[in-house]
Amino acid sequence: MRRFLLAAVVTALWAVPARAVDHNNLDAGRPLGFDDADSLAFGEQALEFGLGLGWPRHRPLGLDLDAEYLYGFARNSHVSLGFDPSIGGRAGEGGTAFDVGNVSLGLFHNFNRQYGGMPAFSVRGDVFLPTGRDPEGVGFRLRGIATRQAGQYGQLHLNVDLNGQPGAGRGQRVLYPGLALGYSRPLGYPTRFDTTGVAMLSVQAGRRSGTGPVIGIGVGLRRQVTVRSVLDVGLQTDLAGANGAPRDRLRIVAGYSTGF
Repeated sequence: MRRFLLAAVVTALWAVPARAVDHNNLDAGRPLGFDDADSLAFGEQALEFGLGLGWPRHRPLGLDLDAEYLYGFARNSHVSLGFDPSIGGRAGEGGTAFDVGNVSLGLFHNFNRQYGGMPAFSVRGDVFLPTGRDPEGVGFRLRGIATRQAGQYGQLHLNVDLNGQPGAGRGQRVLYPGLALGYSRPLGYPTRFDTTGVAMLSVQAGRRSGTGPVIGIGVGLRRQVTVRSVLDVGLQTDLAGANGAPRDRLRIVAGYSTGF
């Protein structure tokens, strides 16, 4: 009987979806720039939209849309398709005209769940197709993700990036790393469980040769509005950028995610 019960518990845990569209599960941009280590559940689909208002230094205000479709094609793995049109000022770019943006294709895989003191580990890879204005060729990003418990309810999320632009022009770096440390915690728990607060500290190498890293911070909220949909809002700023690295004074993001 004990063996039977143990097998039943293991089977039930394996059958539980790895994740759903939930306020306590995080994707980059919703609303800050880091991922947690959970993948989309097998067979689940999701649509995520974010509208961002940015104020780059020495540039006018800019507006951008970040839209992404995700599909859990296998256990612990999902693919994504995204695009990011924008208009107005953009950090690091001289033009303000409408830009259809680059189309992105992504693959996400989770290796393990958290167990005891062992963090959950995942990897994410994205390819950016040169469909926007002034394309520099195909770009890519490789991201390693680790998530572990921090206290009774909070979680820490470490993202380590390697960004690449093989077709970068003169004065641009071909490879530039980045790092983000995120924190998430349900608000009001255990009385209620429908809102999560998030915070982030990030360091991103400058894309231009000779420029130093940009240090940024951000805070945000995610609120469950239906069983399978979430609203999010975030506020970000770049604190410092060495040697003239382009940065944002302020960036406000509002988004909506739904699963089906």
